[in-house]
Amino acid sequence: MRTFLELLPHRIEQALDWRALRVARARRNRQRTAPAPASGPALPVAAHADRPRLFIDMAVISNHDAGTGIQRVVRALALALLDEAPAGWDIRFVSARRKRRYFEIAWPVPDLARPVGEEMRARPGDVFVGLDYSLDAVRRHRRQLARFRRDGGALWFLVHDLLPLDRPEWFSRNTVIRYGAWLGVLAGIADGFLCNSPQTEAELRCALSRVHGLTRGFRTQVLPMGHAILEAPDAPQGEPVAARFDTTAPFALMVGTLEPRKGHAAVIAAFELLWARGRQDRLVLVGRLGWQVDLLRDLIVNHPEHGSRLLWFDDVGDAELFAIYEACTGVVIASHGEGFGLPLIEALGHGKPVLARDLPVFRIHEGRGVHFFAADASPRVLADAARAWFEAAQAGQIPVSVPSEDWRVSARMLLAALDAKS
Repeated sequence: MRTFLELLPHRIEQALDWRALRVARARRNRQRTAPAPASGPALPVAAHADRPRLFIDMAVISNHDAGTGIQRVVRALALALLDEAPAGWDIRFVSARRKRRYFEIAWPVPDLARPVGEEMRARPGDVFVGLDYSLDAVRRHRRQLARFRRDGGALWFLVHDLLPLDRPEWFSRNTVIRYGAWLGVLAGIADGFLCNSPQTEAELRCALSRVHGLTRGFRTQVLPMGHAILEAPDAPQGEPVAARFDTTAPFALMVGTLEPRKGHAAVIAAFELLWARGRQDRLVLVGRLGWQVDLLRDLIVNHPEHGSRLLWFDDVGDAELFAIYEACTGVVIASHGEGFGLPLIEALGHGKPVLARDLPVFRIHEGRGVHFFAADASPRVLADAARAWFEAAQAGQIPVSVPSEDWRVSARMLLAALDAKS
């Protein structure tokens, strides 16, 4: 009930589709949060502090690391920023609670030399990077973020995709409302957006213009996504983790939360046809249970091949996922929509061939070890494509080009975007 009441104004606004109100609000908020002009001569940042501070939002992952693709990105980028940030930046990590505004935290390990818990406040030259997918924290503490900008700080946010806005039928109603409210806050305060692909960048600019009337006053930067899977900061080092199932027999792998757009049911239907033909190819699913997939969950756990040729693991950590990627024959990606598709780049990073639905966002990887099946393929067509692909992968007939992108490059490009003046 508390969440319902909290989202009620946004629920009503989105139901009535008041574009004029959204446009006026975004314009007004951007004007109100513009830094006040200095009353005297401009002072260098050094007059306020030794270094500008970079506050990195970890509000979700610091409370609960679910191990999803987004959280793997957040963790990897945060650690890369720690390694790659020049001495000119003072890196701080921040979190938030329902009734507690953004405050500093010690991450990834406690730093006893630095007091934590201080509320985040900006000085001129400071930057806040909304690295985490903090739909609720950003909405709840929008006034704190607005003040951060008025005090001379800059606000940047990482955007993974626009799917809850463009394809709401794939998500719960609450997620759609939360996402719309989050994007509305960003339209009124953001100085810049970090995007995981050119497609996301183009869709974001289109959405900001279409929904909020915003076409200027902000910058965007596409970041290359790395492929290395990093273990949690507190995981034991140097101790390989084995998969919990027999990896000596060939298997195809799907990685990702079980949700409507991921295409799990279509892939299972295709493999059922292969099994009916007598093939022994295994299908391994790695991903937590998502939303609107009760029938899919029941299909998997009650399937006659469950535990044999059909395996599902919903609690796989980074180290075990690394081992599963290393052991698989190849990776299947059947998503109907993606902003980037992290499992694809992770698979190529492990030298594994990929069978992917033919989406424009995946076509940039053509020729690197990715085979495609038609976006509207029937289970029978997909089964034929999977059989041919699996046989070629087993025979080593699909050369894979390991991506050169890594998280250090992502971090450097992010920092360069923050340093740019125009």
